[in-house]
Amino acid sequence: MTITNVTTSLIIQDRPPATTQAPPSQNPTSRDVQGAARDLREAIRNNVQREIDAAAAQARRATPAPPALPAVPGQITIRRPDGNTVISMPPFGPNTIPPQAVDISIAFFLTVAAIIIGLPLARAFARRMDRRGGTAPISNEIASQLNHLNQAVDAIALEVERISEGQRFTTRLLSEERDRARQTLPSGAE
Repeated sequence: MTITNVTTSLIIQDRPPATTQAPPSQNPTSRDVQGAARDLREAIRNNVQREIDAAAAQARRATPAPPALPAVPGQITIRRPDGNTVISMPPFGPNTIPPQAVDISIAFFLTVAAIIIGLPLARAFARRMDRRGGTAPISNEIASQLNHLNQAVDAIALEVERISEGQRFTTRLLSEERDRARQTLPSGAE
């Protein structure tokens, strides 16, 4: 049901009614003018009130009554002012749960269960991967080859050290011989 309120206010300020006896300064024509003004104000008030009443009656007639729907207890219906239905929900009681709420609650509990079960499994799997990745077993053949390679590198290092020691010795001998040769030469010839 649509209710339309039309409120209009008109304020006409009026002087207090004139006394029956006019002051000595007013003449009889001034009383007639004041009476005519009062009558005019009253006529305007009556006219405005009739217009307001006519507009309210027209608004009541212009608003169509919405079509009656079958009465279903508990049904929620929202309508526009023109009577068209915007939203209509079927009734549900205290024992009825909407299907969307059931789906959401099932998804929530499945997610919680997956987290409770999956988190420890993921941790265990990660720890297992860490233990495996530490040291891989090396076959005996590869170990013996690495051992021979290590001995060969040590032998090469010793030989290089001997060669460099021999080079230092040779360099020292040559420099000493040159110093002796300089001392035996006369001072002018070098």
